[in-house]
This record gives sequence, C-alpha cells and structure tokens, in this order.
Amino acid sequence: MEFTTELGFTIAFAIVMILALVGNLLLIYIVWNTPETRGLTSFLFVNMAVADLLVAVIQMPLSMAHFYSTGMTGVAGDLFCKFFNYLLQVSMTASILSLVVMAFDRYFAVIHPLRRNIWFRRSKIILPVIWVPSCTLMAVNLASYEANYGRCFYIEKHIPSVILLTYLLVINYVLPLAIISYLYIKITRKIWFHEIPGQHEISRNMADDQIPKKKVLRTLIIVVLVFAVCWLPMQVLQMDYVVTARIKWHPAAIYFASWLSQANSAINPWLYILLNGKMNGAFRRMIGSQSVRSRAFSNTSQSTMAVSFLRNDCLEDTAV
Repeated sequence: MEFTTELGFTIAFAIVMILALVGNLLLIYIVWNTPETRGLTSFLFVNMAVADLLVAVIQMPLSMAHFYSTGMTGVAGDLFCKFFNYLLQVSMTASILSLVVMAFDRYFAVIHPLRRNIWFRRSKIILPVIWVPSCTLMAVNLASYEANYGRCFYIEKHIPSVILLTYLLVINYVLPLAIISYLYIKITRKIWFHEIPGQHEISRNMADDQIPKKKVLRTLIIVVLVFAVCWLPMQVLQMDYVVTARIKWHPAAIYFASWLSQANSAINPWLYILLNGKMNGAFRRMIGSQSVRSRAFSNTSQSTMAVSFLRNDCLEDTAV
C-alpha cells in the first residue's frame, strides 16, 4: 500500500513538474516576444514564474527522490536539508509578495488613478523589493534544519518550533492575504458599487471604462484564491504540529499537502495565460502560427513527393 501511494504521488509530482516547466517558460516567452502583453502585472507574473521555476527545477525532483532515497548523510545531506526548506520558503515568499505588489498596483490604479509616479511601479525597484526581503526573512530556515540519521529534522537549538512556524504562517500566509483582501475589497467597492448621483450618462461611460479593470481584477482575485487554497493544507499541517507537538497525519495526507502547495507553481502561469485577454490572444496566435507552419510544411512535403513520383515515372517511360 505504501509503495502504491508513493508511486502515485511520484506520477502526480512528475505531471505537475512538466506543467510547471512548460507553463512558466511559455509565460516568460510570450511576455518577452509580445510587446503588447508587457506591463507591471505581466512583469510581476514573470517574477512569479521565476520563483515557480525554482520549485519545478529543484523542489519537485527532490520531493520525488525523497520517496526512494535511503537517507541524507554527511555535509551534502546537511546542505540539502537546509537549502531544500530554505528555497521552499523563499519561493513562497516571493510569490506572495508579488501578489501583494499586484494588489497595491491595482489599488492605486483604481482608487488613486492620477498618482502615476508610484515608486514600486519601476521594474528596477520591484525586483529587490520582492527578492531581498524574501531571501532575508526566510534566512531563519538555514539555522533551523539539519540532517540526522539520514532524515531532515527541525532543531530547536536557536528558535523554538512554535515561534518559527507561527512566524512563517504570519509572514507567508495570514498577513499578506489580509493585506490583499483589504485592498481588493476597497477596489471592488470602487469599481462595482461606485455611483455618481444625477449623472447617468457619465456613470455609463465610467462603467465602460471600468470593464478592463474588472477583468484584470477578476484574474488577480482568482490567482490569490488559488494560492490560498493550495497552501492551506500545508499551513494547517504546520500549525497542527505547533499545537500538538507531533505529526499525527497519515503519510498520504502529508504527501498531498506537499504536492498541492507545489502544484500552485504549475497553476499560476496557466491561469494568467488563459484568463488575461492579451496573454490569451498572444498564446492563441502563437498556436495558430505553429499550426499554419505545420500545414505548410506538410503541403510542401506532399508536393515534393508528388513531383518526385512524376519525375520517376517520366524517367521510366524514357528508358522504355
């Protein structure tokens, strides 16, 4: 039963890893090659794609190897233990901070549309604003894990587990989701429920202008909800350990919580590609151009074969 469970989750991790690699590389490629898709939101999704690629390239293969590894020993095992947990938290922090910056961007675009020169809207500033805090805030993980008896264990030598896991829950989940929820509630009230009494024609024109903003807002809200759902089981698992001081979940439930949290890295790019109008249009054009090229190549090959057959027939008739 245990082998069947591990094999099933190995296949699930492999599928998610392929979807994450294809989706995130495709998102970066579309933004890189399609100027009309470039904007702050797309840039932040590219930033998330980089974080998600770290998960797909490093964490997912290691998660699959964990099912079959005999253990981690020596310096290499200790480094693996420390950096595996560290990269997991850094990628999560970078993703959630990108969502927070997106929420602030939408907030200023809708609530304060005349304020154009917002400091965090500059691409050169956004990268350090997201990645420096992500790497710094999660550095506590490097001193909190080590390999013993071939397994990765949390050590309370420096920080008690209750404090660390509560800290991670607040920094990576509760606080950013609370900020995002507050900003999106204010934006939603402004877009959907704002009226100007006695100015119906102006209100109608304003409503038309708000349609693109509504579509962007729907996309971002869906992305945030998916993030919250995907990471919820892992957060509950960690807090259950904080409260009970032991892990009493079934191994399959632990595997599922880990898989679902990492599956978010595969879901993010496809959500943005499918739900964003410009990205979806660029994706469809790319697929269409590839289809046209394939048909053209097929027709050229068939024509070449037909000419070849006719030439052979002519040569045979001449020989006779």
